[in-house]
Amino acid sequence: MPVPTPDTIYEQIREVKDGGKLVMLATASLEGKPNIAPMRFARRARGDVLVIADMYFCKTRVNLKENPNVALSVAFPQRAECPYVVHGQGHLAEKGSPGRLGELWDQWRDWGERNPPTEVPQGFGPPNPSCRAVLVIDAEDITSSEASSFGEQVTRT
Repeated sequence: MPVPTPDTIYEQIREVKDGGKLVMLATASLEGKPNIAPMRFARRARGDVLVIADMYFCKTRVNLKENPNVALSVAFPQRAECPYVVHGQGHLAEKGSPGRLGELWDQWRDWGERNPPTEVPQGFGPPNPSCRAVLVIDAEDITSSEASSFGEQVTRT
């Protein structure tokens, strides 16, 4: 398999919203207690900056305030060329956030409403999700989760 670039990996994240695809977001408390949550609204904002809509963050929000380290698993079973984990620092952008986070909040706060999923399993979530914050991930490196190269660094952003 050719070595992917961050661009090709981030492009796969564009598929998350549609077709019932999810990425898995891992966070940990200050004590290291892990939490993993499925995410549907994930995109590349620009460069090595990814965004995820906070529709239902609970434990994730608490963990981010204690420990900004995150991992985002991008692995779609039907797409063997995309088993990767993006590692980085997560920051919540909310109404009133200053600087770059405020700009990203303004740009992404209503994207789920403007561009809802086209395929949502019946009974999944409330009919009108509301974005409470935007998780901004500054990607630092990407590792493989493919069986033959599991854990190997694919690229450093």
